[in-house]
Amino acid sequence: MKLKILVAVALSAVLGLASAQTLTMAMAAQPDTLDPQVTSATAAFQVSKSIYDTLVEVAQDGTIIPALAGTFSASDDGLSYTFNLVATSFHDGTPLDSTDVKATLERIMAEGTASPKRSEFAAITGIDTPDESTVVIHLSQPQPALLASLASGWGAILPSEKLAEGHDFGNAPVGTGAFVFQSWLRDNAITLSANPDYYKGAPQLAEVIIRFVPDPAIQLQGLLTGEFNVADTIAAADRELVESNPALTMVEEPSGLALVAAMNTRRPYLSDPRVRQAINLAVDSITVLEVAYAGGTPIGTFMEAGSPWLPDDIEPYGYDPEQARALLDEAGVPDGWTIDMPLPQPYDAHIQAGQMVQDYLREVGINAEIRIVEWGVWLSDVYGEARAFDITVIGHTGKLDPSGRLDGYGIESENYAGYDDPVTAELIAQGAREPDTAKRVELYGEALHRIHDAAPFIFFGTPARAYAKQTNVEGFWITPLLDSFDFRTATIND
Repeated sequence: MKLKILVAVALSAVLGLASAQTLTMAMAAQPDTLDPQVTSATAAFQVSKSIYDTLVEVAQDGTIIPALAGTFSASDDGLSYTFNLVATSFHDGTPLDSTDVKATLERIMAEGTASPKRSEFAAITGIDTPDESTVVIHLSQPQPALLASLASGWGAILPSEKLAEGHDFGNAPVGTGAFVFQSWLRDNAITLSANPDYYKGAPQLAEVIIRFVPDPAIQLQGLLTGEFNVADTIAAADRELVESNPALTMVEEPSGLALVAAMNTRRPYLSDPRVRQAINLAVDSITVLEVAYAGGTPIGTFMEAGSPWLPDDIEPYGYDPEQARALLDEAGVPDGWTIDMPLPQPYDAHIQAGQMVQDYLREVGINAEIRIVEWGVWLSDVYGEARAFDITVIGHTGKLDPSGRLDGYGIESENYAGYDDPVTAELIAQGAREPDTAKRVELYGEALHRIHDAAPFIFFGTPARAYAKQTNVEGFWITPLLDSFDFRTATIND
């Protein structure tokens, strides 16, 4: 009798999933990898959110709540955190236990992993596993941002047995998430299937297909025909068309994006702050924000608009080409100086912004040669060891804590712009370990002022986060600041 009941339950679950629907999403950029600990690419975390879970996660209101850790607490001195794990299993059937958490965190911290987020866990001095469901993290100093780091995509927990085997998580991810990895057809799509045993409840969708569609026009056409249920990139000129169609919904919500033109301060002339300030003065950043990105809120330093960490007294550089020319002359920059500008193929808005920057720089005697390259090439050129660029345009996704955005700035080898300033680095380091929020605001504020004055970026601003969906899609949302896709409660209503 027991066997019959089990079979009936299993059959019911299968039929339930079979009757559910497939959601297809168009996504502009393709992940470089699905290994969450060897990348800093937003596209990777947008996809991997469905496959992996973290100890804690971000709720829709932006607060950090329990996830794989059903409960957690910090010691009074802030030097240890205790996490109590829920009962669940990885997609390969292996039960989650404390050794998986320990192995994952040790992997992030290991120099050989070369995790771009390694420094966020540098204060960890030890990880105890008193039993299978308890993890205690010990710190050398208070680290207020620890929970934010653990809630971010790079904090995804991996199975220790597969880590020991050297499993290829980049191409065959295994997590505890709401969806199970099925396939990755490069330059085409990633397919995920529902995890019926998900510890927070099985998703209502049977399948999620993420199609890589860099062209916004094709994304729009797919929405109109019903090929796509969600599209992550709609050109500004097409938003009115979406809004006028009752079958479609345009969603705009606050974002944590900081849109920038980044300069490689290691390069000749760009190592001189006068030259970088001149480039800022040569570009009408507000016009770029309005035209290329359909508007937003201007910013003058490396923090998104609306952030409580953004100093009120920092303004963007004004548009002053005459002063720009004077600074360039003072720095000895020759007229007709040529610089390299790679721009990422999936992002039309960044390409348009780069073309506008090119036009502005031409007016002050700088020849910016644009290279429009595929996303993978751009990542390699800009974030790879070669740092093969002079200036580029990109948007930095928000972070749950300012340390997530600022960590590494001021240390030449640890940020892609090569910005080197020991004072800035120390202010950021102090802010990361300071338990008092008011003092953290002050420390980060000083660092942000120094970044503004050093001008390693042209700061355009923070746009609204915009995407489009079929009106009958409900329950899909994008995590605040982290910008990852959450399909766990998504449904398609008939």
